[in-house]
Amino acid sequence: MLDLTDRSDCFYWQTDRNLSPEDYQRIFLQRHDTPATVLETILKNGLTSLGGINSIKIESPDENVVKGNVNIVRKILINGKPYVVRMHPAGVKNGYFFVEKLVLKLAKKHAIPVPLILEVHESKTTEDMDFVLMTQASGITMDVLLAKDKSLEKQLLYECGKTMAKIHEIKVEGFGPFNNQQAKNGKLIGLHRSYHDFIHAGLDENIQRLRRYKIINIEQANNFKKIFAEKNFEPPNDSRLIQNDFADWNLLTDGKTLTGVLDWDECHAGDPVADLACWSTFFDLARIENFMRGYTEIAKLPDDYEERFHFYRLRYTISKMALRIKRYQVDKAPDLLERLEIGNRALAEELAWLKIKHY
Repeated sequence: MLDLTDRSDCFYWQTDRNLSPEDYQRIFLQRHDTPATVLETILKNGLTSLGGINSIKIESPDENVVKGNVNIVRKILINGKPYVVRMHPAGVKNGYFFVEKLVLKLAKKHAIPVPLILEVHESKTTEDMDFVLMTQASGITMDVLLAKDKSLEKQLLYECGKTMAKIHEIKVEGFGPFNNQQAKNGKLIGLHRSYHDFIHAGLDENIQRLRRYKIINIEQANNFKKIFAEKNFEPPNDSRLIQNDFADWNLLTDGKTLTGVLDWDECHAGDPVADLACWSTFFDLARIENFMRGYTEIAKLPDDYEERFHFYRLRYTISKMALRIKRYQVDKAPDLLERLEIGNRALAEELAWLKIKHY
């Protein structure tokens, strides 16, 4: 069993686990190879909250659900009613489902458009699978919609900014990833005593990995270490709920507004500016203008926003590039290559902002 439940030493768990290339291939590339009949059997044997199950049918995956890097996500009919299941690959324990259940309930309470988790199942054997049963939200993913109609982007980015700002109004306890065992008992508390501790989790190894794969040189690596040793930012107004994966492929829309914010697997307690910096690493930096127009309609930025933003953006870029370059050893998919190129541009932008030479 590959146990990934402890996030105390992780900035981003997919980056900071000691996974081999073979582990990456099995988790990231082969998870959709499990036949639907096997998934149906696991669900039928594991579900307890719905009472008797007379029929269960997993729908064929469409462009809206084959997303993300870890979970097998499927729309499903149980006794003729629609649901969504998210399932970890067999033999993998992630251990964040109880956190997600509490976070979604909290977000819903604050009028954030989210589905709800109805049941969490923990695997009992290596053939079993951790999974959650969820309500089904309406709409299609924003990336799918914009691929069909780019003219909607300006308005949707504005709505995205407003929604993220509303998420950041939610106060939480602690810092960094939430404790899944405490969440199982109904408490949502971050694992760290300070945001500084969370930012530095896995940092040295991430920098070393970028050096090893020749993404940065030794001078840049030393400059990065110096920056993170000298600078320290804590949330300006208590820890807030950070979604941490607010990308187009995790957002459902009807073309006018957001109808669902999905995939809270990386949520944590921290600084709202970090969420903005994380979002910016998915896309060209110029895309943030309409997003911020919506965000600042709801939330006020701190006086040192720009310095915070670039500090966090550098940390996210280091982490994401460390993950992507390791995955690239076993996955040559065009979309991963594209994300590597986006990451390289983000790294160059941050090096330029910090006045560090980019070779």
